Amino acid sequence: MDIIQDDRWLAEFSPAEGPIDYLSRDGKTAVEVTQAYGSRDLYSAVMQLAFYLEQNTSVEQVCLVLNRTRMSLPRLKEEWSALKRVLRIPIAKRLKLVVVENGETWIDPDEPFFRRIARVFALASPSHDGLQGDVVPQQPGQKLYEVWKVLLNRWFQKQGPIAVGELAEEVGCSYPTARKALDKASLRSVLRTTSNRSVELKAFPLDSWRELVALSGTQRNAIRFRDASGEKPTPQGLLKRLQKVKPPHLALGGVAAARHWHPDFDLHGTPRLDLVYHAPNGQVDLEFVRKLDPALTRTDDPSESAVLVVRPLIRAAPLFIEKSDKTLPWTDPVETALDLYDLSLTAQANQLLTHLRHEVRLA
Repeated sequence: MDIIQDDRWLAEFSPAEGPIDYLSRDGKTAVEVTQAYGSRDLYSAVMQLAFYLEQNTSVEQVCLVLNRTRMSLPRLKEEWSALKRVLRIPIAKRLKLVVVENGETWIDPDEPFFRRIARVFALASPSHDGLQGDVVPQQPGQKLYEVWKVLLNRWFQKQGPIAVGELAEEVGCSYPTARKALDKASLRSVLRTTSNRSVELKAFPLDSWRELVALSGTQRNAIRFRDASGEKPTPQGLLKRLQKVKPPHLALGGVAAARHWHPDFDLHGTPRLDLVYHAPNGQVDLEFVRKLDPALTRTDDPSESAVLVVRPLIRAAPLFIEKSDKTLPWTDPVETALDLYDLSLTAQANQLLTHLRHEVRLA
């Protein structure tokens, strides 16, 4: 939630509990501030506010403030109109939208009251400080690397063959790029092609796996954070706060995910919190880190102990494993194992792989 210090704003609105960020002093107007990187995010926010209006009949209107979006304005307008059309008219009439992006605003309806709200959030928009966002460059060979990981994940989870075209879609690459990855000598010997030209691994590709692990230092970007407070870092405490904030596009990796995939995972404590951020376009929003702990400071020194590591996943399909309780999902087995190797937990990583498929031979 954006923290607004404007005296006139605070005289009219106060921070609220639950699904909204602010409620007017007279209880008639609610304001929710969020980010919508795509139509799914916008749909989720609108449905949540529609439910809020159904439950709070005394609230006359809810204003959704979008302070960051990757949708073009024409696309956003189209999605907004479509969403309002599927809602009951009494609810749709009570929903308002303010978009604040790069100093520009769009308001529906364009009325003085909502223009004032837009102006407040435009002025409060923080400058870039290293936590607002990041653009992660794609490494050479990144797509080939992701093809291998998707195939390995399917093998570990016994998901069966996949059409090469579908494989390319999940990775976010062209069909020829997917075929090039499949023609790699270290993979070809353990690859099976079905009668309908789908593909799957017929055994654990030891040589390809060793190559994946060796390349992970360059192919898997790491955004690292240390605790600058001088106190002993508490990754478990960060995890508890993270589950309450539930930022979008994130999944739990590392030790937390390993305990999901292997209930008898052999490690006491949590050395750090590893997260995977789904960033198919290479864009990462790190604003959630500030909400977790203001003492977290970004560090580019790999020798410095990190309490939090965020790894952008530049792949079309995240392959996250959703939880039934709607808390943060887990990342896939391959990302989890690679996190463990990065933590120098080699024995535990190998144990995880052999637990998932007993036929794995790493020697």
